[in-house]
Amino acid sequence: MEKIILLGCGGHSYVVIDSIRSMSEYDIIGILDMPENIDKSVLGVKVIGTDDLLAKLFSSGVNKAFVCVGSIGNYTVRRRLYEKLMNIGFELPNIIDATAHVSDTVEFGKGVYVGKGACVNSEVFVDNMSIINTGSIIEHQSSIGEFTHISPGVTICGSTKIGSYTHIGAGSTIIQGRTIGDNTVIGAGSVVVKNIGSNQKAFGTPCKIVESNSKMDL
Repeated sequence: MEKIILLGCGGHSYVVIDSIRSMSEYDIIGILDMPENIDKSVLGVKVIGTDDLLAKLFSSGVNKAFVCVGSIGNYTVRRRLYEKLMNIGFELPNIIDATAHVSDTVEFGKGVYVGKGACVNSEVFVDNMSIINTGSIIEHQSSIGEFTHISPGVTICGSTKIGSYTHIGAGSTIIQGRTIGDNTVIGAGSVVVKNIGSNQKAFGTPCKIVESNSKMDL
């Protein structure tokens, strides 16, 4: 098995570690996190240092890494770590839980996570660093932008386009053919029946815009 280093020991790391173990492809050598979390363990995997160790680990032959920092509307840390890993030369594999159902025609970017029981159907595109969480359904010919988080239990119907840096809350449904822009937050349990633009916060059944979301440098 190839060696892999993980970044981040928060809640998302638990599901990522479990999924990596289900794949039986990678040997997790440890986790990097903040100094105060050194020696903490997640599912038996120890925090061995901070991201200052990345260059040393890469030089030692560890060339696979995965970012386990989650995101709920704030992607700054995930993006910083991604850029640092890419600049050093790390490969960011896609972690796809053994229980997920993924079509052979799906196209992934780098560092994508697909959780337990998720279904990603034919001719879907999922861009770099996005999260398709537990039990979510991404139907045919849809696209998910980079650094976007599809929360547990979301249903995205066919031919839907979700932008980058967007968060779709747990249990939401996006009706077929709709578009959601960049840097937008859709609240949990929403039903999206109309297009939602970029830099918005929206929720409800049917989903309605409630306020603007702070713009970020995309």
